[in-house]
Amino acid sequence: MQIRISSLIILFFIIGAPSILLAQKKGRVQIEHANSFNQRSNLGPNIKLLKGSVRLRHQNTLMYCDSAYIHELKGKKYIEAFNHIHIIQNDSIHLYGDYLTYDSSDGIAKVRENVKIVKQDITVHTEFLDYDRVRNIGYYYNGGEVLSGQNTLISDWGYYYPDLSEVHFKDSVVVHNPKYTIFSDTLKYHTVTEVASILGPTFINSDNNLIYSENGIYDTMNDKARLYKGETQSYVQGTENLLKGDTIYYDRQKGLGEAFNNFELHDTTNNMIIAGNYGYYNEISKYALATKRAQLLQIYQKDTLFLHADTLQAIPLVEEQSRLVKAYYNVKFFRTDMQGRCDSMVYDMRDSTNTFYKTPIIWAQENQMTAQTIKLFSRNNTLYKAELTNNAFIIAPEDSLSYNQIKGRNMVGHIRNNEIYRIDVDGNGQTIYYPKDKEMVIGVNRAESSSLSLFLSNRKITGIKLKTDPNGNLNPPYILPNDDVRLQGFIWLESIRPKSRLDIFKHVPLPKMEEMANDYDDYQFEDSENL
Repeated sequence: MQIRISSLIILFFIIGAPSILLAQKKGRVQIEHANSFNQRSNLGPNIKLLKGSVRLRHQNTLMYCDSAYIHELKGKKYIEAFNHIHIIQNDSIHLYGDYLTYDSSDGIAKVRENVKIVKQDITVHTEFLDYDRVRNIGYYYNGGEVLSGQNTLISDWGYYYPDLSEVHFKDSVVVHNPKYTIFSDTLKYHTVTEVASILGPTFINSDNNLIYSENGIYDTMNDKARLYKGETQSYVQGTENLLKGDTIYYDRQKGLGEAFNNFELHDTTNNMIIAGNYGYYNEISKYALATKRAQLLQIYQKDTLFLHADTLQAIPLVEEQSRLVKAYYNVKFFRTDMQGRCDSMVYDMRDSTNTFYKTPIIWAQENQMTAQTIKLFSRNNTLYKAELTNNAFIIAPEDSLSYNQIKGRNMVGHIRNNEIYRIDVDGNGQTIYYPKDKEMVIGVNRAESSSLSLFLSNRKITGIKLKTDPNGNLNPPYILPNDDVRLQGFIWLESIRPKSRLDIFKHVPLPKMEEMANDYDDYQFEDSENL
């Protein structure tokens, strides 16, 4: 027989149980309905049993179950409920389970087995959930999952804050989304905006790339991320590129990554890094840009080329599935066996060539090379040829006062084991060099030919072949005036040569060649601090 609440109250007074009728006092549990009520001596003192469609209320919380024990111990009311547990908080939060214990003094509801908590389109599944009714917080500690939109979030520990629309996850956190999977140590998730806050080491893995961060946010609804530096830098790793930075803004839909401070873009296929204090990369178009202390690192077999310019660009060549890297304005570079300066440079990945424009200067060991344009050719990450086009000039010191010189319209330098072993001159070829006999200079050889070849060993000229219209003479050493031992346009630029990888960031003005041609001895070069 079903007992209505008014009849149940009368029954409580008849059997002397007003102490457990808690409806009339604020903060106490109200019994609103039960099919039957029992108070038996075998249940123990101060223990009552409710059965059948039990409904209890505590302030703004409703509790449903199949049966429940109500304990009264030292003024505290303790409820133990069984089967079809359903708790409704503020008419908006629904908590389900098979077993419940509830302490009215602290408002903690402990729900076990087949536990589910639902608010609007957010669902939490677990086997162990403690729910703080007063603070409106639910937390699990033995594994659980949260369903939110397209996301399924799993963790060992979880704290759900309905008032804040937040879930905090800890330990073995996994977020499944149709586009990617997140693996994290610590994560905070906003259930309305579907934004995940990264609070510990986190990997976001998709078919296109892998994102790593220890600090940042990921907007799962709009596929956008803001990643900040933790103990290590955040990065976005694609199939061929790795983007790093202290701060990264990433838009998955547009494929755009933008980085501030210590930007690095690693091209793992071509062994190249583009860096700067600002840069961005589009993983769809393959376009990249770096500025603010922009730097290109080109990794060879045994060395690395460090190049600095005002701006660096990587421009895709879609049809060839390759790219051009452009460096422009105030280009300077350093490698242990080669250094240089120019206005602009283009690196073509199709054939691994570097082209330097606008009166470049390149130092290779003891050789200084200048021309209007210089092109360096590499094969298997090894330099094998240099082409100097228009007004080509190569200078190498013989001693502190004397210089071997080669001049012509165009030149080709052949390189083996990082050393020039032959130079071919085409057009208006001129040379001045100091032949030796048993390491002793025996004279000054001045020769001219419209085309000629020079042969070198151990960085010294060992022979010359004049091919067309030769003309030459050998003079005694060290008696000719400077004008006779310097070809027109001679200028020795060692003072502006980068001596280390840090020198590429120094501001050393490049002199005008025409001004220097007649005043090479007196010119003083400025060497200021880093930009």
